[in-house]
Amino acid sequence: MTTVTVKNDRLQPLRVKVQTLRRLVPAMADEDTWRAFLGLAADGLTSTRAMTERQLKAVVDGLHKAGAPRTAARSGRAGAVPAKSRYAASPQLGKIRALWITLADAGVIRDRSDTALEAFVRNRTGQDVGRLDAAAAGRAIEALKAMARRKGVILES
Repeated sequence: MTTVTVKNDRLQPLRVKVQTLRRLVPAMADEDTWRAFLGLAADGLTSTRAMTERQLKAVVDGLHKAGAPRTAARSGRAGAVPAKSRYAASPQLGKIRALWITLADAGVIRDRSDTALEAFVRNRTGQDVGRLDAAAAGRAIEALKAMARRKGVILES
């Protein structure tokens, strides 16, 4: 299979959005259904690579109509109420989150989401993130530090 690298593709973020929304619509899991949907939404084209910005936006609108959720736009306005955390604040949880994000920024962890962090903690400790005791939090922190050491990521104390 030949791979073509396109530099400065301004439509790439829109294509990524299309694929992300596709995964949120169970009916689009089948390749034949997906290609038929693309053909209907984008003037007969069945490849997102060949689509214009207008056609990609039409596909996004079609995916929303097919059941993909619309997320609220993030607002940077002053006075906006910050989202409430799902967990009680604790120094250990703060350390776990900081290590998780640092490892994600370093490319060690592919999914930096809270859901992935919760799954990691549950796997390592057997406890829910919101109900971690000090010993379990310590195990999670040490596991993240060990991961950083194995991958050569330098952590500042």
